[in-house]
Amino acid sequence: MSDDSFEEVDDIGFLREAELFRNMPEEVLRAVSAQAKTVTLNSGETVVKRGDAGDRVFVVKSGMVEVVSPTEVKDTGEAPPLFYLGKGECFGELAILTESPRHADVRVPEQAQLMIIERDLFDELMKNYAGFASQLCVILAHRLVKWLQGLPMDDKKELEGNLQFFDLATIVQTLISSGQTGVMTLTLAREPVAKLTFHSGNIFRASYANRTGDEAVHHLFQVPPQADFRFSSSEDEDKGKGPDPGITVPAMALMMDSVRLQDELSVLREQIPPDGASLKRGASGDFTPPADSEIRKTAQALWTRLEKPATVGELMDESTSCHYHAALALLGLLESKQVQPA
Repeated sequence: MSDDSFEEVDDIGFLREAELFRNMPEEVLRAVSAQAKTVTLNSGETVVKRGDAGDRVFVVKSGMVEVVSPTEVKDTGEAPPLFYLGKGECFGELAILTESPRHADVRVPEQAQLMIIERDLFDELMKNYAGFASQLCVILAHRLVKWLQGLPMDDKKELEGNLQFFDLATIVQTLISSGQTGVMTLTLAREPVAKLTFHSGNIFRASYANRTGDEAVHHLFQVPPQADFRFSSSEDEDKGKGPDPGITVPAMALMMDSVRLQDELSVLREQIPPDGASLKRGASGDFTPPADSEIRKTAQALWTRLEKPATVGELMDESTSCHYHAALALLGLLESKQVQPA
């Protein structure tokens, strides 16, 4: 068997799992495999620009692409990503059907391999393969019904990359808004450091270092590791344990709160000593719980840890609370003189 035959078999297998071709007739898959071309794009390269002619369809073979907002952020002058598309997902099918221009930029954050279906091939499939046209109508009708009913799209996603190339908030928002069920794992030097489990678009369980629940999600935004991430649409092996009791709010609200705390943390850090400063218990030797119930448990844990002097960095990193809540509790202990410089 030639190398071309191997590639064709591989492409047909890929197309069987791809969003647009999942239930297409075999002859359609063979026609696409034989005539479509594949390109590899590197970090920062643009696939299409807003206003370009909608004359081709793209299918993501590997890596990820990001659909970019048409509006730039005033502070940075950059257009932020709106959502991500991963392996098996396609874009451009509506533009080629309606002969309309692209409505947004699409670019490659890290690296991606794309299958390109040019207009000539698309028109041939529409004209000569009745199964293609009918199945395409079913797919688009399904999307329209979901959109009209305000329901998340239920196509399975496969996303992976390194966080230095991607916006964490947009990754999580993409998984939430598309109603995903599966597991996102973050690894550093091949060792797992964090794990988020999703069920129907909600965050079901979360862990990051010694933190779980809401605090793990908050901390992930405050101290994002330069880690590899991978999301796979599959049932979590821990599902039998039930939902994480520490997840207290719906996923979108939790993400928005995490982003807010991320912004506020830098201001809060300016009000406490630097990481290398050593602290100890105050002269009174007594602990008085703070009035704020949200940080009461954190303050108690910090006080207990200060049975022996410790640095601010040690207290923050060893806490089971996110850095924001640990810093807020520490600030309260300092202001009440229950904690002082060693």
